[in-house]
Amino acid sequence: MAENDAAPSPAVAALAAWRVRLGARARVAAIRCRVWLTALPGVASRHRLFCATLGAGLVLRLIVMAAFRPAILVRQDSFDYMWDAVHLTPDPVRPDGYAFFLALLRPFDSLALTAGLQHLMGLAIAVMVYALLINRSVPGWGATLAAAPVLFDPRELNLEHSIMSDTLATLLMLAALVVLLYRRPPSVWRPPSVTRSAVAGLLMGIAGLVRPITLPLFVLVAAYLLIQRAGWRRAGAALAAGALPLVGYAVWFSTSYGTLNLTTSDGVFLWSRTMSFANCATIKPPANLQALCPDRQPAHTRVSGRRGNAYLKLLAQPTPEIFLWSRKSWLWEPPSKELVPDAYAFTPAKNTRAMSFAVRAIAAQPLGYARVVTEDIALTFLDTDRSLLFPNVTMPGPVTLNYRYQADAVREYLGHATPLASQNGTRVAEPYGDAIHGYQSRLYFPGVIFGLVTVAGFIGLLIPKRRSGAAILLWASAAVMIILPSAEHTFNYRYALPAVPLAC
Repeated sequence: MAENDAAPSPAVAALAAWRVRLGARARVAAIRCRVWLTALPGVASRHRLFCATLGAGLVLRLIVMAAFRPAILVRQDSFDYMWDAVHLTPDPVRPDGYAFFLALLRPFDSLALTAGLQHLMGLAIAVMVYALLINRSVPGWGATLAAAPVLFDPRELNLEHSIMSDTLATLLMLAALVVLLYRRPPSVWRPPSVTRSAVAGLLMGIAGLVRPITLPLFVLVAAYLLIQRAGWRRAGAALAAGALPLVGYAVWFSTSYGTLNLTTSDGVFLWSRTMSFANCATIKPPANLQALCPDRQPAHTRVSGRRGNAYLKLLAQPTPEIFLWSRKSWLWEPPSKELVPDAYAFTPAKNTRAMSFAVRAIAAQPLGYARVVTEDIALTFLDTDRSLLFPNVTMPGPVTLNYRYQADAVREYLGHATPLASQNGTRVAEPYGDAIHGYQSRLYFPGVIFGLVTVAGFIGLLIPKRRSGAAILLWASAAVMIILPSAEHTFNYRYALPAVPLAC
């Protein structure tokens, strides 16, 4: 037989077969894309109200991008994310999921691009809220109303425009729930396949690496599947897929810090929570923990003068954040000249020491712990209407304790010298800035309305005809987003914002 007539090798044959399959799949994808584009006008005409609302949300985001350039840099967090995106080493304070996202965008040298993508994520979150409710037979006007806070609340716009992890985490979290809860056909409940369950778990696990507050939700996903009698295989697939990125990250983290964990900060954050109620006369900590008592911290004396009522007195108390970030607190002593400020404060030894104190404090004063958590949850609905405001004017950057580190983080990430033009690293362009400032003072999602929506959802769960597994999962997820930050650290409306689309 001639040499040219010899049969091809198995590898060549497999490659040829793979090319054929790939070409077939590409043709199918192209056909589906053309069908989708052809059907798009019809879909828009059936959902005119929502499409008009979505368009208004898009215009609003374009004005924000024109007004605040290139993006908003928030305190220390934004600089930490950029630093981690460059150096790709585990961060002791927070997992690096968002830093990985920034690392993917680093070749473009543009914070404006990051902000623009996050604005698109905000629109996608609104679309998912609307689509899930339409799928559950909610009228179009009701589904549009539920998506409106995400589209128009200036706090949502502020977070989308900030170099912060919140918007990406919310997108991943909601995408996981939509994958799990979206049903075909809408009138019949069918348990999601093993693949869909695994995808939902995986998305929730990745969301946990972006914002650890979402970590309990992938367990809720598995519990939902069991309660709905979807079977152990589906629940196990969701748990295993969700645990996969978390375990992988924990192993990588252990190579730098010697502990199988996602951070070395959970104990320190919980310690700061106990500063709102801890009484060392009751706790009786051992000698090696007495330096962690509230009266040994400088922030203990930072209480304003006489107040007229209990609510104002509550607002005047030093917050856990003050105890945590005061450079005179025990974890920042002795002072260090290291460039990365968190490197010497959040060590495994200090984290273990803080956790030991926090556990003792909560065990000795459970009612005090419950009281401060309840107070902070109430503040989520009572003291948030003027939070997360856009910066007013361009001004010279302040000389802060960490200015050199912040400047180096921005310079290394963008690859060139970029001045920190204001206290938020943002230039304000007029007249767009004036338009947003006027907007944020007049139109927002009031905290009291947020509370009423949350309570109404709970009441709906008590009505047998209205109760469903999907509703329970969504409401429980919203409750976790509201309660967990106050339980493990402090009240901050930014932490509760991911609960808004869930509650609505």
